[in-house]
Amino acid sequence: MIDLDKKDRKILFYLIHDSRQSLKSIGKKVGISKESTHYRINRLIKKGVIKNFSIFVNFRSFGYSAMMTHYKFININPRIKKEIIDFFVKSKYVFYVSLLEGIYDLQVDFLLGDPYKLEALLDRVREKYHKYLSFQPSKFYMRGEFYKYSFLLDDKGNKNASIIWEWGYGLADFDEFDLKILSELAKNARTPTKTIANNLNSTIIKVNYRIKKIENKLIPLNYRKNTGFTIYTTNVDWAKIGYRWFHLQISMGDYNKKNIILSHLRNNPNLIRYFKFINLDMDLHFTFLLHNMEELRNIIEDLTTKFPDSINDYHFYSTFNVYKHTFLIPELLKIKNPLNREV
Repeated sequence: MIDLDKKDRKILFYLIHDSRQSLKSIGKKVGISKESTHYRINRLIKKGVIKNFSIFVNFRSFGYSAMMTHYKFININPRIKKEIIDFFVKSKYVFYVSLLEGIYDLQVDFLLGDPYKLEALLDRVREKYHKYLSFQPSKFYMRGEFYKYSFLLDDKGNKNASIIWEWGYGLADFDEFDLKILSELAKNARTPTKTIANNLNSTIIKVNYRIKKIENKLIPLNYRKNTGFTIYTTNVDWAKIGYRWFHLQISMGDYNKKNIILSHLRNNPNLIRYFKFINLDMDLHFTFLLHNMEELRNIIEDLTTKFPDSINDYHFYSTFNVYKHTFLIPELLKIKNPLNREV
């Protein structure tokens, strides 16, 4: 495990929320020089803590919805497991693939666009792998909240700042040039505007103008000011610095207490995501970045102690290997090899 000092952790925090900001801007927030910031970022890249710089896009802006699917392996062996994972990773209608520990073994998130193509893909999965996969109930995303990684700053809470990812989000109007810019930014969000302009045979003025329009379409300026979120993010290998993804699903005994529990957990600095699904089997779904299982058990014990009559049931599992995660739509952005990055 790689130990980070407070300055490194602050740099990660600011890069996660805006990986495109200048070295001078990051250095000013951290309290170090531009040169020292550049050195530390390069060191984090060389150590593998920073995997790449990319963009965070609400794919509902492109007319897609999403479905989370879990599987249990049966009659499995390493060769078949790898074949199944590769099959999902290569599909342009899959945006997330990970191996899990706990009540599930595999998570695959599908893009819901063309219903006939999705149906064909799901039929193909069953035809090829019904002997090796036990199909668990799928969940359809309704809304999501993404929080600020406050634990990197040793903050006591998330301060309720989040980016909202909702069902029914309006379509954004992008032309082919916009999509080409998004493709360039997806490869490396820190790519200089001049380089993007050269790659697209355009001008810096035009590219800058279009980037600002794209930003406002995907995350409006007033929302960026209120939350600190941008469309630019950083892919971190959390395992290298001692963290792991843990997921907690809660079924409410007293649904009237749902918002109270939500408010309580929003103050946890290690809370990263909250999802609401259309399905009614589980009412709340939380994702934390924690050091170990004991920390999750402490969260569960705290909840069941403070809200003893409100929670009917709960399940938990953890992610230990992410093979694909992209918020882009490869079909629209015409990226032959979809960007893979860990969440």
